[in-house]
Order: sequence, then structure tokens, then C-alpha cells
Amino acid sequence: MAHAHQHESIEQELECVSQVPIFQRLAADQLTSVAQMTRPVVAKKGGTVFSTGEVSQTLYIVNVGQVRLYHLAEDGREQVLRVLNPGDFIGEIALFTDEIHSSYAEATKDSELCTISRASLTALIKDMPQLSMALLGALADRLKTAERQATLLAIPDALPRLAGYLQEISGHQAGTIDLPMSKQDLAAYLGMTPESLSRKLRQLVKDGVIETIGRRQVKVLDSSALAAVAPE
Repeated sequence: MAHAHQHESIEQELECVSQVPIFQRLAADQLTSVAQMTRPVVAKKGGTVFSTGEVSQTLYIVNVGQVRLYHLAEDGREQVLRVLNPGDFIGEIALFTDEIHSSYAEATKDSELCTISRASLTALIKDMPQLSMALLGALADRLKTAERQATLLAIPDALPRLAGYLQEISGHQAGTIDLPMSKQDLAAYLGMTPESLSRKLRQLVKDGVIETIGRRQVKVLDSSALAAVAPE
């Protein structure tokens, strides 16, 4: 389980909030104000940050480590919605509505997060109106990402689904890309089994489209061949 951490200085909180795009345009004194309102939380690998059914009244920002957000389907299978890396955050919808978490958040590595309560963030927005525009921009980006995932999941064949994802994160260019999540989580994100993902990756390797490097890197060798496999 994640648990709050006592702290003496705000150095860790400053480091945490300064990584977040919505806070990066703030002046130094404003950034300090944000940091003073945050509370550090640590979650061990495999620990739960929050669970479905809990009331969401907190903004969670990843400072160190990684957190995955997932739904459980009726058949018990996990559907990964997002993987949060340092600087990513979740829970901003709680600012606008009394939201009940409909997903689980779990640390995939030993993680440090900083949290800001709904009341504190609302107060900050009143003092710093530019924050509301930054938050709206972040929500728009989140919506675009969710729409792209829904579009990929609607593709019945797993190979074009994977090719479309690789095309998107490579920016439609040849070159080496870091996968933002483990292959197991990527399989769940794309709605396929880990075995199916491995087979499709091997097929793209065999066809000379990509090369896999270690566990978390893919090199796109032929972007036009990848585009030919990806959906229109």
C-alpha cells in the first residue's frame, strides 16, 4: 500500500512538481507555493496507490518510479489504460466533480509520488489563473490519448493494432524508440495476450520492419513498411 511520508523540507516536493508540464511555466515563488501544498507518498513495487470504488479527491504526481492504471474486465482480465512515468499525473478530474475511482493504480516499481488535495489545488487555481488553462490543455491531451487507444482497440486484427501503436510512438519515423511500459502491460494496453504480442513482434522482426533491442526498445527499420501494416 502507498503511505504518506513525513518530511522536513520541500526539496522533494519541488523536484516532483517541477517535472509536471502544467506547473513548468510558473514563476519560482509560485512553484514553491505548489510544493508547499503537496504531500509525499511512497508505494513499493506491487503496492496499490488507489483502488476502484474509492472517492477521488487527490491529484497524484509520479516523482520516481512508475504506476500503471488499469480496469478489471468482468472475466478478470486487466485492461491497462495508462502507464504513468515521472512527471505524469492522474486524478485531475476530481477537481471538477465528485469522482469515484473506476480503475486501479498500482506501482510497477518502487515509487515516490506527491499528492495535492482537491481543496489545495482549487485554492492554487484561484491564485494562479494560468493553471486552469494548463489543466484544460492536459485534459485535452488525455482525451486525445484515450481516443487513440479506443481507435486501436477497435481494430480486430492484432498485427495492425501493434503496428499502429509503434507508428504512433515512433512519430512515423525510422529509429529507436523506448517502450513506455513493460511488454506485459503493453499487451494489456493493446487488448492482446503477452504471447500474441510476442508473436506479432517476431513477425515484424522477420519481415524486416523492426528490430527489438533488449526488453524495452524497438528500432523501426522501415517506416513505410510499418505504415503498410498499420491501419489507414
